[in-house]
Amino acid sequence: MEVLHLDLIQKEENDLAPVRVRLVVRGDSTDSSGYVPLTPDCETMEGFEKAVGKLKKSMDSILERAKTAFQQYQSQVKGEPGVADFNSLEEIWQTLEECSSIEEMRECFNALSLSKREEVADFIFTQLNIFKGAASIFSQHYNEVECLLE
Repeated sequence: MEVLHLDLIQKEENDLAPVRVRLVVRGDSTDSSGYVPLTPDCETMEGFEKAVGKLKKSMDSILERAKTAFQQYQSQVKGEPGVADFNSLEEIWQTLEECSSIEEMRECFNALSLSKREEVADFIFTQLNIFKGAASIFSQHYNEVECLLE
């Protein structure tokens, strides 16, 4: 289970209020000391380094998503398309595929412009195997009428 999560404070459609994000820790439970573990219990230094490396990768991904959210807000204020709209379909899919949860995938995908969401969905349904992996998750949650992930 991914414990670090970028919490993008949702705005209403066409709301030009500044974007707000925060880093949160999501955990099933705390231990007897009240801590939420960020890594599994590690019995070796190698295992601990691997767990910390995974956290670092997650933090880097969160920073990139936050950067994109702020850039998209700036573009909306200026009336320009979102930054992610300029990425190739493959790059957008790679970002979606790296999401640690359906909530995260939903945030990334639904932040795209309508035309880019349609292009990405078409790419996924025509170029990828929708019966396995992240493409399967995408296909199960895609609302074809509204072009949104639910």
